[in-house]
Amino acid sequence: MNSAQLGVESLVLSITDRLRATGVPISTSETLDAVTAMSLIDLSNRRELKIALSTTLIKDVSFNTAFHRAFNSVFPKWLPTDNSDFRQDPNNSQNELLEALITGDDSTIDAALNKVIDQSGITINDGRSVGHHAQRTLRSMGVPDLYRKYLHGLNSQSEYERSVNAAQAQSAIDQMKRRLEDMLSGQLRDEVEQALEDPEDRKLLKAGADELAAMRQAMRPLARRLATKLGNKRRRGRAGLDMRKTIRASMGSGGVPANPVLRKKRPSKPDLIVLCDVSGSTAQFAPFTLMLLAAVHEEFRRVRSFVFIDGIVEITGLLEGNPGVIDPNHLLARRGLIAQDGRSDYHRALAAFLERWGDAVTPKTTVIIAGDARSHDRPPAVESIAELGKQSRRLYWLNPEEKSEWDLLDSRMSDYQSHCTDTFQVSTIRELIQAVNVIV
Repeated sequence: MNSAQLGVESLVLSITDRLRATGVPISTSETLDAVTAMSLIDLSNRRELKIALSTTLIKDVSFNTAFHRAFNSVFPKWLPTDNSDFRQDPNNSQNELLEALITGDDSTIDAALNKVIDQSGITINDGRSVGHHAQRTLRSMGVPDLYRKYLHGLNSQSEYERSVNAAQAQSAIDQMKRRLEDMLSGQLRDEVEQALEDPEDRKLLKAGADELAAMRQAMRPLARRLATKLGNKRRRGRAGLDMRKTIRASMGSGGVPANPVLRKKRPSKPDLIVLCDVSGSTAQFAPFTLMLLAAVHEEFRRVRSFVFIDGIVEITGLLEGNPGVIDPNHLLARRGLIAQDGRSDYHRALAAFLERWGDAVTPKTTVIIAGDARSHDRPPAVESIAELGKQSRRLYWLNPEEKSEWDLLDSRMSDYQSHCTDTFQVSTIRELIQAVNVIV
């Protein structure tokens, strides 16, 4: 174990100890999940770090305040002890704000205030009021100094001008304070909404790196749960009455069907072939699909997985060797995935699949294509999709874009949809799980 890993584990243990001391229940598995999450994010990004730890360690929003306090004690923000930096640096945030106040440009004032808030080191959702945070931020800004500089910039000549300018300066400062409180209130509302939002409902294609780390953590137990549910459903089955055998058995009881005979269920396990587009933004969507299908692979006789951009490669061996752990970078590093310029090309990639692996698609095969169906102004893959639909038992399409975006610009979804057994919008983890539940 290297020193970096020891450092990560030490930090996680430090915050879990503080949380447990305040009565927050944290299991060993949740602690291990937190260590894993930290290995997947940029540790220098405090926001990513905070979301990864809160997602893995806090399962009840009533413990959010305790978490914020423990997090801030383990990972303190930089906070200026006085406003000397503002006075010494002619290009600092205070001077930018001063210029914005004098010009009266609302958008510039907002940008300058946002910068001040970022530098102030406050944590909005820590149980304290917005007014408390506003006063703390104003103190770090050095408002009296800002007021003096504002008056100095107006260059008053007479007593009357000084009086008018003083009123103008005070009005500008008061408006700035109200604007600051509004901005802090908005940030608090956004943080609360984000904390309450279920990772299952976050948009896969619009998620940032920190959100993706949290969503990957949420995905694993959901995948296991779906696999268990499908396995139980298959084992229970629904056996119909076998009339012929029931009548034959009733001969021994005078024709009374005392012991009905049920047909034995012989579940059909098809082969499964998965074709995932890993170009552009869809690269972060593909691992979720592959992870979920890997979890339910018991429902299929044989599973083969492929990823494509303008080339296509098989990754079945990679998934079998790393169950449940799929890194998009590992997928993109596969030789042969980029055939020409590395831009998505369904026509070239799927034609190459049919030419090399087409005999793997039989009337017993279920084929799933996962991608946004965008052609990037290249020839569409209608013929290849039609061939896959004809050769396979069933052909499904999982599209991470919302249906309102299908067929816009270079999307060819309608062209492909007519050759599919069914198509699904899977813009969130919840929608993806629902789609796989229907397919399997």
